[in-house]
Amino acid sequence: MEYITEMMDVSENEDLGCAQESHETHVHSPRSERTLTDGARLFQALGSPERLQLMERLLDGEHCVSQLALELDEKVTTISQRLQQLHRARLLSKERRGKHIYYAIADHHVRDLLVNTFDHVEEERLK
Repeated sequence: MEYITEMMDVSENEDLGCAQESHETHVHSPRSERTLTDGARLFQALGSPERLQLMERLLDGEHCVSQLALELDEKVTTISQRLQQLHRARLLSKERRGKHIYYAIADHHVRDLLVNTFDHVEEERLK
């Protein structure tokens, strides 16, 4: 679905700070409300340092819950809850093997998002 945003009438809002005629009309292809809602859930799931730390560990490869708990010196139940939240947001895949549940980064989109996020933060810090 495409629509063209109309230029605002300057008389309605005198505080725009620029002239109406100085802007080109933009063509947008808006995402569906469901896509935006799911995107917000994804970022919400990533919204804690503890969950991001799990995602960073999983960038190195799949781990079972107990491995992550041991590496991070956390309770298995705590790690499991965090992983479940990330899985519900479709950021992780999981596979049961016997008594163990292994989690991995869901796909290359998630991997790219994480790598770009970490690179962006570190780059901004160096400025």
